[in-house]
Amino acid sequence: MSASLVLRRRLAGELRALRLKTGMSQEEVAAHLEVSSNKIVRIENAQSSVSISDLRQLLALFRVDAQTAEQLLDLGRNARKRGGWWSSYRDLLPGPYIQMEAEATLVRNYEPSKVPGLLQTADYARAVVLASIPAVPPEEVERRVAVRMKRQERLTTDKPLTLHALLDEAVLYRQAGGPKIMRCQLERLIEAAKLPNVSLRVLPYTAGLYPAAGNPFVILSFADSVDPDVVLCENRVGERYFHDADEVAGFHADFRQMTKVSLDEAASVTLIKKTITEMSV
Repeated sequence: MSASLVLRRRLAGELRALRLKTGMSQEEVAAHLEVSSNKIVRIENAQSSVSISDLRQLLALFRVDAQTAEQLLDLGRNARKRGGWWSSYRDLLPGPYIQMEAEATLVRNYEPSKVPGLLQTADYARAVVLASIPAVPPEEVERRVAVRMKRQERLTTDKPLTLHALLDEAVLYRQAGGPKIMRCQLERLIEAAKLPNVSLRVLPYTAGLYPAAGNPFVILSFADSVDPDVVLCENRVGERYFHDADEVAGFHADFRQMTKVSLDEAASVTLIKKTITEMSV
């Protein structure tokens, strides 16, 4: 079974709610357990897993009834399990995104300048890696490409991931790896758009300026309503995640507004085909 960051987040939320119900501060909890307050902060932010012994102490401190305690202990045990296909790529993927994407049921992805990783061809992905990480060793390039190809398998499983992709029109013209690779990539977008679980829409230049223009982001949603949505914003200096409900709601509002001013799915495919034709002239 995979290491479940989603389950860790769920447990963290439960423990935070229990602490707040008691009226205790993080510092007071830390003092009772004789640990640093930073440890409690990291547990409640799902930045680190909680040991079963620490979890028992926390549940006792919060005076949780036996039935609830057993449920949370079970959740804690499952959250600590290791594994997952991404384990062999931990050196390349230190952040939590891949684990969360692997457990998400819906991904909303806005990209202003390049094709989303879930829809990239291997050659396009290779060109993106080489452009993003100068002087990267060839073997690392291939491992990074392999990760993106592995992620895409979720689009065609028995219970596929649902993807809503919004691409700025610039994505269709910004070549990666040359005309031949770009043509194959655009053809790949057309094929992906045929999948019932993929919605692909283009924000045309005629849409003008729109919310979040130029700032890519991903919204991850999960099957269980107790697992809140997460937003990832990524740039050169690293990844930034948003968990606060009000902040996440803002990204949802931007995505809805951008969807309204985008071309519909059929018109988006027509534009992609037109771009391919123009490349062939």
